[in-house]
Amino acid sequence: MKNYRLGLFGAALLFPVFMWCQIPQTPNPGPSTEVESESSDSILVTIILKHQQNKNLQEMRRVLEAQGFWDMFPPEEAKVLSWNIAMGLGHVIVLQVPAGSVRYLNLSIENGAWGAFDTEVYLSYDYKSVWQAHMEMRGETKADRD
Repeated sequence: MKNYRLGLFGAALLFPVFMWCQIPQTPNPGPSTEVESESSDSILVTIILKHQQNKNLQEMRRVLEAQGFWDMFPPEEAKVLSWNIAMGLGHVIVLQVPAGSVRYLNLSIENGAWGAFDTEVYLSYDYKSVWQAHMEMRGETKADRD
Protein backbone atom coordinates (compact mmCIF):
# COMPACT_ATOMS: atom_id res chain seq x y z
CA MET A 1 0.00 0.00 0.00
CA LYS A 2 1.34 3.46 -0.91
CA ASN A 3 2.15 5.96 1.77
CA TYR A 4 -0.18 9.00 1.57
CA ARG A 5 1.27 10.87 4.55
CA LEU A 6 1.63 14.10 2.58
CA GLY A 7 -2.14 14.55 2.76
CA LEU A 8 -2.93 18.18 3.51
CA PHE A 9 0.67 19.27 2.97
CA GLY A 10 0.67 17.90 -0.56
CA ALA A 11 -2.71 19.44 -1.25
CA ALA A 12 -1.47 22.79 0.03
CA LEU A 13 1.50 22.59 -2.34
CA LEU A 14 -0.70 21.78 -5.32
CA PHE A 15 -3.46 24.31 -4.54
CA PRO A 16 -1.59 27.35 -5.98
CA VAL A 17 -0.87 25.40 -9.18
CA PHE A 18 -4.54 24.44 -9.46
CA MET A 19 -5.64 28.03 -8.84
CA TRP A 20 -3.15 29.38 -11.38
CA CYS A 21 -4.61 27.07 -14.01
CA GLN A 22 -8.11 28.36 -13.26
CA ILE A 23 -7.31 32.08 -13.56
CA PRO A 24 -7.32 33.39 -17.12
CA GLN A 25 -3.88 34.81 -17.82
CA THR A 26 -3.86 38.37 -19.14
CA PRO A 27 -0.85 40.33 -20.29
CA ASN A 28 0.86 42.24 -17.52
CA PRO A 29 -0.20 45.90 -17.87
CA GLY A 30 3.13 47.01 -16.38
CA PRO A 31 3.65 49.81 -13.94
CA SER A 32 1.12 52.59 -13.56
CA THR A 33 1.66 55.53 -15.88
CA GLU A 34 1.41 57.84 -12.86
CA VAL A 35 4.76 56.55 -11.64
CA GLU A 36 6.51 56.34 -14.98
CA SER A 37 8.95 59.07 -15.93
CA GLU A 38 10.90 59.97 -19.03
CA SER A 39 13.48 57.35 -18.10
CA SER A 40 12.43 53.82 -18.93
CA ASP A 41 15.25 52.34 -16.86
CA SER A 42 13.93 53.58 -13.52
CA ILE A 43 13.02 51.24 -10.69
CA LEU A 44 10.85 51.53 -7.60
CA VAL A 45 12.57 51.05 -4.28
CA THR A 46 10.82 50.77 -0.92
CA ILE A 47 13.02 51.82 1.98
CA ILE A 48 12.19 51.22 5.61
CA LEU A 49 14.09 53.33 8.11
CA LYS A 50 13.32 51.54 11.36
CA HIS A 51 13.49 53.56 14.54
CA GLN A 52 16.25 52.40 16.83
CA GLN A 53 14.27 52.24 20.03
CA ASN A 54 17.31 52.69 22.23
CA LYS A 55 17.46 56.30 20.97
CA ASN A 56 14.91 59.02 21.51
CA LEU A 57 13.87 61.37 18.72
CA GLN A 58 16.39 64.09 19.66
CA GLU A 59 19.25 61.56 19.64
CA MET A 60 18.22 60.26 16.21
CA ARG A 61 17.98 63.82 14.85
CA ARG A 62 21.47 64.65 16.17
CA VAL A 63 22.94 61.61 14.43
CA LEU A 64 21.15 62.41 11.16
CA GLU A 65 22.30 66.05 11.21
CA ALA A 66 25.88 65.14 12.17
CA GLN A 67 26.08 62.68 9.25
CA GLY A 68 24.42 65.03 6.76
CA PHE A 69 21.55 62.66 6.08
CA TRP A 70 19.11 65.34 4.90
CA ASP A 71 21.71 66.73 2.48
CA MET A 72 22.20 63.39 0.73
CA PHE A 73 18.84 61.61 1.07
CA PRO A 74 16.99 61.18 -1.12
CA PRO A 75 19.52 61.57 -3.95
CA GLU A 76 18.74 64.31 -6.48
CA GLU A 77 17.97 61.72 -9.17
CA ALA A 78 15.29 60.05 -7.03
CA LYS A 79 11.62 60.96 -7.12
CA VAL A 80 9.75 60.53 -3.81
CA LEU A 81 6.47 58.73 -4.56
CA SER A 82 5.41 58.32 -0.93
CA TRP A 83 6.84 58.92 2.52
CA ASN A 84 4.89 57.59 5.48
CA ILE A 85 5.52 57.02 9.15
CA ALA A 86 4.35 53.66 10.49
CA MET A 87 3.98 54.04 14.23
CA GLY A 88 6.26 51.65 16.09
CA LEU A 89 8.23 50.94 12.89
CA GLY A 90 9.56 54.12 11.35
CA HIS A 91 9.71 55.70 7.90
CA VAL A 92 8.37 53.80 4.88
CA ILE A 93 9.56 55.53 1.72
CA VAL A 94 8.92 54.63 -1.91
CA LEU A 95 11.30 56.17 -4.43
CA GLN A 96 11.53 56.00 -8.20
CA VAL A 97 15.22 55.85 -9.01
CA PRO A 98 17.06 55.64 -12.34
CA ALA A 99 18.82 52.27 -12.42
CA GLY A 100 22.19 54.00 -12.79
CA SER A 101 21.65 55.92 -9.54
CA VAL A 102 21.10 52.95 -7.21
CA ARG A 103 24.71 53.27 -6.00
CA TYR A 104 24.07 56.86 -4.84
CA LEU A 105 20.91 55.78 -3.06
CA ASN A 106 22.81 53.02 -1.29
CA LEU A 107 25.61 55.39 -0.25
CA SER A 108 23.15 57.98 1.05
CA ILE A 109 21.59 55.33 3.29
CA GLU A 110 24.89 53.85 4.46
CA ASN A 111 26.58 57.20 5.11
CA GLY A 112 23.57 59.09 6.41
CA ALA A 113 21.01 56.79 8.02
CA TRP A 114 23.09 54.15 9.74
CA GLY A 115 23.51 54.96 13.41
CA ALA A 116 20.05 56.50 13.62
CA PHE A 117 17.99 53.87 11.81
CA ASP A 118 18.11 50.18 11.02
CA THR A 119 17.42 49.95 7.30
CA GLU A 120 15.63 47.61 4.93
CA VAL A 121 15.53 48.11 1.16
CA TYR A 122 13.25 46.29 -1.27
CA LEU A 123 12.80 46.49 -5.02
CA SER A 124 9.11 47.08 -5.62
CA TYR A 125 6.54 47.48 -8.35
CA ASP A 126 3.15 49.13 -8.68
CA TYR A 127 0.57 46.41 -8.02
CA LYS A 128 -2.52 48.64 -7.91
CA SER A 129 -3.56 48.11 -11.55
CA VAL A 130 -3.10 44.33 -11.22
CA TRP A 131 -5.19 44.30 -8.02
CA GLN A 132 -7.92 46.42 -9.66
CA ALA A 133 -8.10 44.11 -12.68
CA HIS A 134 -8.30 41.08 -10.39
CA MET A 135 -11.11 42.64 -8.35
CA GLU A 136 -13.04 43.47 -11.53
CA MET A 137 -12.60 39.90 -12.75
CA ARG A 138 -13.80 38.58 -9.38
CA GLY A 139 -16.87 40.84 -9.60
CA GLU A 140 -17.69 39.50 -13.05
CA THR A 141 -17.41 35.87 -11.87
CA LYS A 142 -19.14 36.32 -8.49
CA ALA A 143 -22.20 34.40 -9.64
CA ASP A 144 -19.97 31.42 -10.54
CA ARG A 145 -18.49 31.37 -7.01
CA ASP A 146 -21.85 31.50 -5.24
